[in-house]
Amino acid sequence: MPPTFAEIEPVSLKDRVINALKDAFLEGQFKPGDAIVERELARQMKVGTPVVREALISLEGQGFVRRVTNTGTFVTEFSNDEVRQLYALRVELETLALRWLKARVTEEQLEELTRIVDDVVAAGERGAKKEFLEHDYRFHRLCWRLSGNTFLAETLDRLMAPLFSFVVVASGAKLTESMGREHYELIRALRTLEDPEFSVVVRKTFSGFASRWLTSVPPDAVHPKQAE
Repeated sequence: MPPTFAEIEPVSLKDRVINALKDAFLEGQFKPGDAIVERELARQMKVGTPVVREALISLEGQGFVRRVTNTGTFVTEFSNDEVRQLYALRVELETLALRWLKARVTEEQLEELTRIVDDVVAAGERGAKKEFLEHDYRFHRLCWRLSGNTFLAETLDRLMAPLFSFVVVASGAKLTESMGREHYELIRALRTLEDPEFSVVVRKTFSGFASRWLTSVPPDAVHPKQAE
């Protein structure tokens, strides 16, 4: 009987550049506010500048970088006050999203959310920072979409994608299995709790996320020139 092999997933050159840059961000080789020079990256990676440009456009959509017209591309950064404001908004909007999700969620959807949290926990156990962040954001994005309100989901995605990336890059904090397990509390609330206890538990969980990251980003994480 001939040997069997797992299907090999093709990875484009652009995706390889994206993965290399994500690793560099999460390993601290780039700091928030650092300029990214497309031609220099292309030279070092031995790829064409258009490929690097396409990768940076994708990373902008994921929140890792911001592109400023006629100026350049920079690693995402926020001031400490902006981080506090965004997290305050996140707690309110995401609590609302889960309240709407609670009213319409199915058991199949709860199982899908649980599987994603399982992936977050597994990534934390392996110390796989990039995979942890990707699965974590996938969990939250699915919750927003399942809320049934497209505008709320789009608003959260636009506001939170840069924040998710920034706090991990700026803090350099380790992403652990126990941090992933905190998401099971949200699934428990969706499955078993009713208001007012439901909203209390959800708000407390999101506030805990916010508090941890607010204290983990050092004051000097903001690029001096950008902070002026």
